[in-house]
Amino acid sequence: DSYTKDIHIDFIGKSIPNDFVVGYGLDYDEIGRNLPHIYKLKN
Repeated sequence: DSYTKDIHIDFIGKSIPNDFVVGYGLDYDEIGRNLPHIYKLKN
């Protein structure tokens, strides 16, 4: 059996700017995913 009740989840693990970013699991064409920090890409 599975749990069928609704659960409201409302939390932020890390707040980042509304920019194109890579690192910490985020990538650009699979590049930058393993970086230890979050970086903003230049235009």
